[in-house]
Amino acid sequence: MLGQFVSLARSFQFGHRRFTPFPALLPAFRPLCARARAMSGRPKRAPKRSRKYSDEDEPELEEEEVSDEVPLDDESEEEEEKPKKKARAPPKPKTTPKPKVKATPVASSSGWQIEKPSLLFKYYGDPKPNTKIAGVDLDGTMVNTKSGAQFPKDAADWKWFNKATPDVIRSYHDRGFKVVIFTNQGGIKSAVTGKMAEKVKGRIDAVVGELGIPCQVFAATMDDQYRKPEGGMWEFFTQNANGGVQPDLSNSFFVGDAAGRPGDFAESDKGFAAAVGIRFRLPEDEFGDMEGKRALPPGVMAKNKGEDGKPVAVNPDNAGLVSMFSQVAEKAFEEAKVEAKMKFKAINCKKVAAVLADYPAKITLANLKDVGKLQGVGKGSIAKIKEFLETGTVSELSGVDDLAGVGKAAPQLNDAGKDMANKFM
Repeated sequence: MLGQFVSLARSFQFGHRRFTPFPALLPAFRPLCARARAMSGRPKRAPKRSRKYSDEDEPELEEEEVSDEVPLDDESEEEEEKPKKKARAPPKPKTTPKPKVKATPVASSSGWQIEKPSLLFKYYGDPKPNTKIAGVDLDGTMVNTKSGAQFPKDAADWKWFNKATPDVIRSYHDRGFKVVIFTNQGGIKSAVTGKMAEKVKGRIDAVVGELGIPCQVFAATMDDQYRKPEGGMWEFFTQNANGGVQPDLSNSFFVGDAAGRPGDFAESDKGFAAAVGIRFRLPEDEFGDMEGKRALPPGVMAKNKGEDGKPVAVNPDNAGLVSMFSQVAEKAFEEAKVEAKMKFKAINCKKVAAVLADYPAKITLANLKDVGKLQGVGKGSIAKIKEFLETGTVSELSGVDDLAGVGKAAPQLNDAGKDMANKFM
């Protein structure tokens, strides 16, 4: 078919001009065909040639007859089709890391500052740097809850340890001491800007406002290096909040209630003073006897339970008293099924049993005054304790005798504290 086309092209004339023979055009068309194959993905194959004509018979084209747009080199076309490699990005210059800068405390409009993550502190008035420090705990030392609850219900739920407390603390300032309050406030935890934190800060503002002297307050909110008995609060105070002046440990002291005594919930205050290296004092020694009741120890109603769910005394010498109050409570609950008001008595006796079960010291006639300060232990409960210690039973429980193994023959009957107990009653 190609031969017929060539013969036809040679014999065809258009006017006085004759067409260029088709074989002469083949060299120009070959690169175009190769390019078309590459684009279609078909393998390159040799073009079909007429046997009649050989390469020697094909006349050469003059340079002007070849279009500049037709590529004359197959290899150049193939080189253009190869994908270009992406140039590698130049390596980033090494930068020297910036030195870490210690974060400054975050201050609020109320004057409270935060040393992240867990320390709240505030300056009241204009406390000057001092070598003599009078450190004081807050809850259970300076103040107690007015409601009698273990934890304050709101910012107004507080009262002084006793009436003399604020005057004694003011006298520290008058004698040349710098008053600094160190308190654990674990109820805040990590939410140092939350609702609980605002309640605690408002309560402290009210207490210090009534105190009316320049002082500083530090409150640890988490179980970390700042929480007493750890010395982190003192260390932060001496390094950042005392004008660069180091306290004289021999002329400084700390007052706190958590001393590990019978009835104390912990000994964190005593441990704090020991960690710092200053003298430790009790609030009773500084301010006098506490007014009102102590709050219930944390979780006292849920711990010290036996297999039957009843409280078990941590001090075996108090087992009889604990059992007596548990039995009175059971009896009152039964009577409450008929007389509703007995339910209040039942709940109270159950609470007293739990409180006495957690009391570490042996209860005698001599220490009834201290026992009477426990939350929930009122005059009626003291009367039952006194009756039991003297007779080995109580009139409410007929047939129960010598529950603690200390009945009428008990050495407490000849206790020197008996007259004191009668006076207390």
